[in-house]
Formats: sequence, structure tokens, C-alpha cells
Amino acid sequence: MPKLAIQLFLHACLLLLVMVVVGCAKWQDPPATTDSRLTNPYCNDPKAVNFNWGFPGKPDNTVCFYPTDLFTGTYIYTDSVYTSPDNYFLYYRIDTLHFIAQSQTKVAVTGFCLLRDTLRLTADKSYIAAVDTLIGDSTTNRGQYWCRIKDTVSGTILNSRLDTMLHVSFQIISDTGTTLHIGKAKKI
Repeated sequence: MPKLAIQLFLHACLLLLVMVVVGCAKWQDPPATTDSRLTNPYCNDPKAVNFNWGFPGKPDNTVCFYPTDLFTGTYIYTDSVYTSPDNYFLYYRIDTLHFIAQSQTKVAVTGFCLLRDTLRLTADKSYIAAVDTLIGDSTTNRGQYWCRIKDTVSGTILNSRLDTMLHVSFQIISDTGTTLHIGKAKKI
């Protein structure tokens, strides 16, 4: 009987040793195969807004669009101006705005003012473009010069997927007070 126990023990050890060796062997990926059903082109650039939309399929970066592509073009802009913090309506005006792509994420906007007319924004994949901080720091008004050198603008522009319009939300800090510019722009 003890001989049988020793043999069983040795078989168990041998089986354990084989399992450890096989279990520790490095995994080998099977060779790649092509699937004729995966013909849908999709954007494979992580900087693009539509990165991996339509995956799985066939990578095709010609279908990519980038954050500035959401904004470029000419728009009719209706601006409503309010006092801050009281939110009293002051006036509204209509302007023609031109959005010009500078890179895949940087966009320049003209048409808000006659002087100092170029406003610089950074667009991201979330359909929002934020006014770049070119002046100011944590203790002063951050943003860019607006229509006068005494005016500082900050805020965002949202490209709405619901109504395909741009929604502008700016705060202008000036020597005469603070105003809010809330408006919508429709592409023409």
C-alpha cells in the first residue's frame, strides 16, 4: 500500500510539473485573417472628432474630421448683451462671423469687432471652442482683448448637435463694467 501511495504522489507531481510548464508557455497570436464583411471605412486618427466611429471596419483617415472642422465657415450671429451680475438685457445686434481654421484645434474668428477683430479659440472633440488666454493671469482678467484694449473677453462657443447652430457664451470685463454676450450663430 505505501508503494501505491508513493506512485500516486509521483504521478501527481509529474502532472503538476507538466501543467506549470504548459501554463507558463508564452501565448502565440494566431495569424491575422481578413474578413470580407469588414469594409466599412472608419477614422483611425485619435485626434479626430470621429475617431473609431464605424469600427470595426477598414481604417480610412480620409473620412476623419477634426475639431476646427466643426466651426469653420461664415455665420450670421445674433448677439444678446446683458449686464452682469444683474442679467438686465441691454441690447442685441446681428453680425457676420468668419471662422478660419489655423490647425486641427486652433480657429480664428473675425466679425465681432471693427478693431482688434481676430479672436483666437481652441476647439476640442467635445464640440466646444474656448477663448484662448492671451492676457491676464490668476490675479487679473484672463482672456483676450475684445473690441477695445480695456475690454477682456473669455468664454466658449458650443457647436450644438441638436440644432446645428453655434451657441456663444462670452463674458466681457471692461473699465465700465461686466457684460454677458449670449447668442446663436447660423451657418450661411
